[in-house]
Amino acid sequence: MLTVRGLTRPGLGPVDLDIANRECVVLSGPSGAGKTLLLRAIADLDPADGRITLNGVARDDVAGPEWRRRIAYVAAEAAWWNDVAGDHFDDTDAARRELAGLGLGAELLDKPVALLSTGERQRLALLRALVLEPSAMLLDEPTSSLDARRGDDRGAPRRRRRDPHRHPRRRPGAAPGGAQAGHRGRDDHRDSAMTFITLSYADLVLASLLLLFAGGLSVVLRLGLEGSLAVAAARMVVQLTLIGLVLKTLFALVSPWWTGVAALAMVLFAGREVMARQKRGLGSAWTYGLGTASLMLAGTVITGLALTTQIRPDPWFDPRYALPILGMVLGNTMNGVSIGLDRLLTAAVRERAAIEARLALGHDRTRAFRHLVRDACRTGMMHIVNAMSAAGLVSLPGMMTGQILAGVPPVEAVKYQILIMFLLAGATGIGVLAAVFAAAHRLTDDRHRLRLDRLA
Repeated sequence: MLTVRGLTRPGLGPVDLDIANRECVVLSGPSGAGKTLLLRAIADLDPADGRITLNGVARDDVAGPEWRRRIAYVAAEAAWWNDVAGDHFDDTDAARRELAGLGLGAELLDKPVALLSTGERQRLALLRALVLEPSAMLLDEPTSSLDARRGDDRGAPRRRRRDPHRHPRRRPGAAPGGAQAGHRGRDDHRDSAMTFITLSYADLVLASLLLLFAGGLSVVLRLGLEGSLAVAAARMVVQLTLIGLVLKTLFALVSPWWTGVAALAMVLFAGREVMARQKRGLGSAWTYGLGTASLMLAGTVITGLALTTQIRPDPWFDPRYALPILGMVLGNTMNGVSIGLDRLLTAAVRERAAIEARLALGHDRTRAFRHLVRDACRTGMMHIVNAMSAAGLVSLPGMMTGQILAGVPPVEAVKYQILIMFLLAGATGIGVLAAVFAAAHRLTDDRHRLRLDRLA
């Protein structure tokens, strides 16, 4: 809905920003970071280079006054040019109807501005923009002067602003669908659900010292893991940095084709990891094919179910939601498939005599492999069972921890984590069953003979 590309002005930029329809974005940062400069530039109150579009219409193609009617800017300290509050509204009847929603009486419009409290002036300034029914609103600390500690009506507007599902434009008289961008004062930052702690590179370097400590222990104890730790750490840093850049591009494109390409690449790499973790394989092509096919089946079914039923983003293929969910599903399913396949193939070699003894008694391959298949499936599923059993008591799962660190209320983070754990359990079950049964079928032929010669 609102797109900013390459926005620059003295003291700011370049800035790229995308705000979808009915999305609320909160800008946070230290004083002097440029939050107000950014909002004023988007509202075209200050000269700035770059391209800004609203609903596909470029800022430079619209007259300045019309642009600012479409994108309403509310300053932290409102200005007044008439003596009476009501004289600042073109439609005072509409303003009176909306006053109750801000915890104010209709008689407030008849008062002189000089007699209004700071909080009353701030709420009237917000209302002054709302009655224009803008498509988007830029709010510069719109609730910094409102008292949330008192039990009277003065706390109502701030409580509403803190709830991201109840911002003012959903009320009658406000824009039917728009975007809000604003930043909050210090008091509001403490309980805002949309703030997060920023990490510096120095923080990451400090944390990496723990890896050096682990490598040192490996050298002292002659574990031989120091090289593997170094390679794994370097690979992790490079991979995560690259995926961060890729995701930034994908999030801006919101294309079903590019989202599909990224999802396919994730599945193909996961299939390779399954193949690499096998002590015995069915040959590179077969092991890779079984692993990739089972992961694709589980990932497609479970991720599609989550996106179309529980989470329901708009559009449903939005990479901001689809790719993280698919990544969690693939990561956990990959572990289960790897363990299950390795258990089955190793057991088939170890228990060759027992399997052929059953086949010699006239058992078909399903009966001869039943106990091996059951054991492999149980082993492949055990890690997700352990994860669910320990969640909340022994460990706080990664997704829940990340949301809490990002400022999401713990109860909401718990609900999302429960949903994810259910999705992971279902995906692991589908992937393990598909891979193990397909591998058992490959280890026999149409004559129900054991074919260990097919093992690499």
